[in-house]
Amino acid sequence: MNDITKARYFLTQRGSDLKHLESFALMLASAETKYREVRLRKSRQIDLPGTWDGHEADYIVDFSVLRYLKRHNQLPKNISDVFKPEITPEEKIALARTWIET
Repeated sequence: MNDITKARYFLTQRGSDLKHLESFALMLASAETKYREVRLRKSRQIDLPGTWDGHEADYIVDFSVLRYLKRHNQLPKNISDVFKPEITPEEKIALARTWIET
């Protein structure tokens, strides 16, 4: 399975708007733009519990998964943790940061 197929599968499962883009490069660039916008907005705020909303966490997760996929040609092993109903936005972001760092 190639990158675009894996990315579309993940983004379809999450219901992301990025799944309709034609290429993996467009998906990654769009996700990175949203990620940078969130980081810019949050750069002046203190990272306290409850300050992240679900949409911001989703943008960060989308970018981190696509970046991980580009580097390793596979989805992260613990990607199913993102789909757990009891996960908080802060936990999603912590998980996404581990994928960005690897």
